[in-house]
Amino acid sequence: MNHPFFSRKKFIFKVFQTSAIFSLSPVLGKLYAYGKEESQIFRQDPFLYAENIGLKKPIEKIILTATIAPNSHNTQPWRIKIESDSSFLLYGDDKRTLPAIDPINRQFYHTQGTYLELAKLAADALGYDSKISLFPKGIPSAKQMNVLPVAGFQISPIKQRTQDSLFLSLPKRQMNRSEYSGDWITEDESKELRNLTNPNSIQLKFILGEDQIQSYLPFLIDSFAMETNLKAQNEVTRVWFRKESEDVYSKRDGLSLEGNGVSGIKAWIAKKFFLDLSYEGWHSEASKNASIELFKSQAKSSKGLVLFISKGNDDAKEWIRTGMDFMRFSLAAAGKNLAFHTMNQALEDYPESLGFYNEIKSKLGLQKKERIQLLGRLGRSDYHYESPRRDLKEILI
Repeated sequence: MNHPFFSRKKFIFKVFQTSAIFSLSPVLGKLYAYGKEESQIFRQDPFLYAENIGLKKPIEKIILTATIAPNSHNTQPWRIKIESDSSFLLYGDDKRTLPAIDPINRQFYHTQGTYLELAKLAADALGYDSKISLFPKGIPSAKQMNVLPVAGFQISPIKQRTQDSLFLSLPKRQMNRSEYSGDWITEDESKELRNLTNPNSIQLKFILGEDQIQSYLPFLIDSFAMETNLKAQNEVTRVWFRKESEDVYSKRDGLSLEGNGVSGIKAWIAKKFFLDLSYEGWHSEASKNASIELFKSQAKSSKGLVLFISKGNDDAKEWIRTGMDFMRFSLAAAGKNLAFHTMNQALEDYPESLGFYNEIKSKLGLQKKERIQLLGRLGRSDYHYESPRRDLKEILI
């Protein structure tokens, strides 16, 4: 098989170079010595990586590759039940919801959509068509997530090959939370992003030019400050934050300083002298102010903004479809070497956030049935960080 990213010889060299130790379990493919280098190798060529940890079947490669999809707080809230060599069921993980900031599971279902779209693109790259059936047994309540699947996913050999080029940008895709620099995003670039994304469900609305961008920044910054000063909402970030590298690569989920665009000596100083994950330390005024200042510097460096707007039913199916388009957009941005970072504090479904949402919706002049699903900033940055992904055995049912 011709893998587009990484040669087998180079893969093996990298493995020995980084002293990675693999289990060759044909079903679970557990990686025992998982660290930064292994995380990078996985993203460079997930198909070859899968083969080298014992995953040979196309359906296994698809399931593993799709875990690279962007997801809220890097919670990776997916459960997979393999039904056959050509199908699996996707379930939501009720232990990885974020009710304080996502009370109706909007972002949770966006994340199910990103997984499904990347699985679809992975299947296409392997030479398979895919059929996705949303909620085949009905939409689950919060107590039914373990018994009612989000989607059924089935593959069959492609009869006429027309590979989607977006998949080739997967090694570069990341949620880039660093400060951006360089030129403003142009109208031509926004058109390219729209064409490459080719959204099936949502409308992409770009905010371009310094003056226009500046007019939206107060919504982003003030909503983040609001959320940071609400204990229940701020606690979500504390629970999912991983301070030391050992924590990052043993738990293989959650947030980190490096994932927030802080690395090198700055990260070392922050961890050594300032970052306190205790309840009292995290919710102290000094800690909250530091978080707000970091976010403010990120937001103010934006070179463009993009909003994902849906029309019609604002329900779980639409949220999944939004996530699928979001996956495509993130790959399109990566393919154009543009940095991208979602900032959704002004769009969340709890009362304190609603005021910000209504102000943005009014400023945009949206109609009653139009809903802003996601908001992100765009720019240019050389910063790169591969957030880790969980062992497949933790996702498979």
